[in-house]
This record gives sequence, C-alpha cells and structure tokens, in this order.
Amino acid sequence: MRRFGGAVVGLTLAFCAGDASAQALETVASSPAEPWLIESTGRVASGILVVSSVHRAGLFTVGEDGALTPFGPTDRQAMFGLISEMGRGSIWVASSPSPHDEREDRPAELLQLEINSGDVVGTFGADGEGHAFGDIALGADGEIFVADTGTRQILVLRPGEARLQPLVQLPERGSPQGMVVSPDGRWLVFSDYGTGLHRIDLSEGFGLRDFTTAEFTPLSGPEGVELRGIDGLIGWETDGLIAIQNGTRTPRVLRLRLSPDFSTVTRREALLEGGALSEPTTGYVEGGNQLIFVSRSQWTDFDREGRPTTDAPAPAVVSRFLIPLEPQP
Repeated sequence: MRRFGGAVVGLTLAFCAGDASAQALETVASSPAEPWLIESTGRVASGILVVSSVHRAGLFTVGEDGALTPFGPTDRQAMFGLISEMGRGSIWVASSPSPHDEREDRPAELLQLEINSGDVVGTFGADGEGHAFGDIALGADGEIFVADTGTRQILVLRPGEARLQPLVQLPERGSPQGMVVSPDGRWLVFSDYGTGLHRIDLSEGFGLRDFTTAEFTPLSGPEGVELRGIDGLIGWETDGLIAIQNGTRTPRVLRLRLSPDFSTVTRREALLEGGALSEPTTGYVEGGNQLIFVSRSQWTDFDREGRPTTDAPAPAVVSRFLIPLEPQP
C-alpha cells in the first residue's frame, strides 16, 4: 500500500526492452478501463479469485467471464490488504479511510469475513485516532499483524482478543508496509518504505518496540542493492522472501534470501523488472511456485488528493508469474 499523502521515491517507470521475464506474465484478472484502484488479491474457498478495491470501496470476486461482482460488506470504505486464511475459513481485509474512495470516512477496521459467503464475522479496531490500516500478515499462532501508515505502527491482533494492540512504533516519516512471519514463528520481517527491511524477535513477547527513541537500523544486504521502496512481502520457502518493490525508478519483483537468524539479506535476484509492471502492490504464492499479484494497481492514475486523473485509465491487472528455479551459487 502506498503511504497516505507520502511522496514515492523515483516513481518514474523505466521499461526494460527485451525483458523475457516480463513476457512470462499471464493476466488472470483485470478491471474495466475505469478507476478501480486494486490493492490486493486472494481466493474464496471455492477457488474463485477475489480482489480488494480502494476506489470502489469493496471486495469483488472475478467470474469466469472476467466480471467483477461485489463480495462481502458494501457499507464500509476503501479496502486494502487482503489475506485468505483457508485453515480458519476466513478472509481478513483492512478497511480504512482514504481520499481515493467516495465514501464518508469511518474508523479504520480489520474485518474477518466468512470465506464462502463474505459475511462479516468479526470487526477489530484500535484505540486512538488517525489509523490507516494497509498491509496485513498472518502469524504462526493465529496472530494477525496490521501495518498502520496513519500512526506509523505495526499492530497485532492476538487470538481471543477484541482490539488490535501496538507492537512497533516507527520514527517520524516511517511508513510500515508488507510483513512476513518466519515459518518457525520467531521473526517478523517488515518493510519500512523509506529505510528498507527490519526484523522483530517475536519470542521476546508482544510488548511495544518503540523505535522513536531507539536505533532503527535496517537489515544489511549485498553491497549496492536497494531494499527501500518495498511494498508487498511474501514468504518464500524457509528462508526467503518475494518482495514487490514499487518505490524505485524501475518497479521490480525480487527474490531475497536471508541468513538463518533473519538479520541479513544474503542474496537478491530480480525476477521481473519494468515491462508490464505499473505500481505493483501485493500478492501471494500459490501451488509453491506461482506468484499471483497485482501487477498494475492504478495508483499512478490518481493525483495527490486521491482523485482519478482520467475517467478511462488502463485497467488494473492481476497477473500470474511462474517463479523460476533459483540459480545455484
């Protein structure tokens, strides 16, 4: 999710001529040539694709004919991060105030929906004001983590609790984005848009980490590798991440390898660069080797005040990409 009201670093797109990997993208869903602003995607229990729309303020299933049909609540506001949790039969989605929709603002909410019907089975907020929920992630023990760009926090909803609680407070100008929990549940890795990737040791409990008064140092990586401007993060195998980078001059889909303690990025590989990518946002891995992600979101078709710059933008697109085998070192 783009930071609310924030500047994006070097957003001018650079297209890579002859990029074979870009040609491997397969379109699995697209919006009409109208303002939709698609942020995230997942699946309902039947396997039908579902997408979240910021501008249309709702979730929509994608029919075999490509038609987008409302799914779930229609009385909320802009919809952002979306995760399908098959184990609990739930879809989790962040609903937040935004200048990019046409709804009256209400407090930010994390919604739990029944994965077949879209019925709301849980609504979770946070204390205080100014919240803007964006990306979300699942924990190893049923926790739900929420990136809150409004308060520069990462929040957590623990099983059985009724309210989201602050876990991480970022310093001024911080902008929390995508998050991933390591397979063993110990590490939470998250992207701060302006500084790079960071980690939190969850084995130390769920007390607040206040980085406004402590050192805020990103994970180190290979020399010369840019890890700022990452939006979506997806877990890959046991020690890897798929990162969707839209805050650099050329948008990219990256594969990253981490050290065993998740303190260092040891390898970085660009799987996709430029080409059909236009402000890509988030996605998920399906079947172990397929990345389903929003490859064109329409964020660039809205101005700083959240208004569409045209009535007929190019469609928002969800794509499938076969993740290649990793080259041997």
